[in-house]
Order: sequence, then structure tokens, then C-alpha cells
Amino acid sequence: MKLKKWFIIGGMAAVILALLIYNVFYINIKTITAVTKTYTSEKISDDLDGLTVIFFSDLHYGTAVKEAEVKKLTTIINSFDPDIVLFGGDLIDDSDAYVFAQNEKDELVASLKDIDARYGKYAVLGNHDLGSSSIHETAVSILNSGDFEILTNSNTRIRIGNDFVNIVGIDSLILGEPDIEKAYSDIDDGQFTISLCHTPDVFDDISKTDIMFAGHSHGGQVYLPLLETLYRPNGAKKYFKGEYRKDDMLLDITNGVGTTLYDARFLADSEIIVYRLTSAS
Repeated sequence: MKLKKWFIIGGMAAVILALLIYNVFYINIKTITAVTKTYTSEKISDDLDGLTVIFFSDLHYGTAVKEAEVKKLTTIINSFDPDIVLFGGDLIDDSDAYVFAQNEKDELVASLKDIDARYGKYAVLGNHDLGSSSIHETAVSILNSGDFEILTNSNTRIRIGNDFVNIVGIDSLILGEPDIEKAYSDIDDGQFTISLCHTPDVFDDISKTDIMFAGHSHGGQVYLPLLETLYRPNGAKKYFKGEYRKDDMLLDITNGVGTTLYDARFLADSEIIVYRLTSAS
């Protein structure tokens, strides 16, 4: 009787383990979660009230993410009828391991171009986009052709009604050359400001933003809470996963969409972040 009991327990454990492995390696890497949040500030005027801002990062096209996943991503983003769409870098995974065919470039461009944003689409580059001159050229070409404006240590001011939103792009700490002073040149502190940088540890050098979005860490990708402090990638040593606050500034780090090194996710789901801005008045 005891043997039969242990046999049943062992069988159930094997089934649970098999389901867990299937989820980690097959389901979680293909499922994109939309995380919705609200940001309230006195700097958000009536003209900005209700503005929808979507941030996604770390597509790593060529690994778990291919044409079907990008089309799914585009559909999810457009379902929120966004006003502004932001991309946080690492469009392509590794130029040495994955070579784009022309039809794949065309498909990726078409999907990015299909993303609708009332007031524009903006991007920064990640360390994988900066790995070589050829991958840099490819990433820039695809993003520009997909109607994304790349901000590298620069900013743009978007007029919305009688108000403005500043979008600031800072170069990656890894393989890039971040220049904070240049990135924030001519920024009006009284206007609502959103900053982008692929690597979250830049946050320590920032003093003129309301929200900063970053990626790079993948939220650990396979996140083991008791072990994650043992290894964190350069550029995400201090700020690694989720939200952090400093003074009146918020840093929000996404888990990203794609994978790198290995196609697996655990407790760090593929995601996009959807913010709705609301006035404090």
C-alpha cells in the first residue's frame, strides 16, 4: 500500500515538474503580459490627463521572438490606443549568431510600422544594438523604417493641446556613451518629462525626470528570489527589477519581451508596460 502511495506521489510530482518545464521553456516565452499602471502628478495638466504611454524593450528578435510574436506584440499595443509608444533597446539579439534575411527585416519593419501612436514613437538603443557596426546599422535602419525616432543623448518636446511632454533618450551604459548633460539640454523642469535608457543604473545620475523607463535585466529572465543577488548584469547592478523611487522620480524596469542566452522565463514574464497619466488636480 505504501509503495502504491509513493508511486502516485512520484507520478504527480513528475507531471508537475513536466508542466513547469513546459511553461518555462515554451509557454512563458511566447506569452506577452500587458502591465497597466497609473501615474498621477501635479505636472500633468488637463491637456495631458488620460494620456496613454506604452513602453516595451528587449525584443531580441531572432531568439524566442520571430514574426508571429512581433505581430502579436503589435496587436496588444494597438489594443490600448496609445498616445506615445517607447522602445528601450535591444531590437536584435546577436548579429554573430543570427543573420537577418531581407524578408525578415521587411516583416519586422512592417510590424513596427503598424504600431499606432497618436503623438509618436521613440526609441533608444541597447548594448546588443551596439555590438558591431553592422548590427548598429541594421537596428537603426529597422527602427527608423518602422517610424521610430531614435533619441541618443537627446530629447524631443511633444505638444499636446496647450501643454508639452518631454521625451529624453540616454545612451546605454554598456557599449554606449551616456551624456546626461547633453540629453537634458534645454529641458523645462516644469514640464512633464519621460526618460529612456536601456541600462537602469543610469538612474543614479538623473535629476530632471518624472518617469524613467529601462530594460536590460529581463527581470532576471529566470528569476530565483534567493539567488538573484548573486548575479546581476553590468548596467543593472543596483536597479534590477520593477519600480524604484528617488526624490520625486520613478524608475520602472520592464522584464522585456524577448530572451537572450537561452529561451526560458520563470517569475519574469514577457511584458509591456502601459501607463495612464492622470492629473492630481
